[in-house]
Amino acid sequence: MNRRDHRLLQRQTSHILPPSRDNGVVMIALVGVFIAGLTTGGLLFALRDSPLTPTASDEGRTALAFFLNGAANNPGNPGR
Repeated sequence: MNRRDHRLLQRQTSHILPPSRDNGVVMIALVGVFIAGLTTGGLLFALRDSPLTPTASDEGRTALAFFLNGAANNPGNPGR
């Protein structure tokens, strides 16, 4: 291939080459879509029709009582 052929090939393929992407813009777009999805999911979860039913452990009293009393006071525990 001589210089003339090389220039001709370069002219013919110059419009075929894909444009280079800016990876920073792609990453910002992905992060934006992710945050938009989190926001939409949070709003849909907050606007549900049926509210959650609170349980006794929501206030931490059950966990605190178990922590203060411990498993040693449990009659089913033969350790003590």
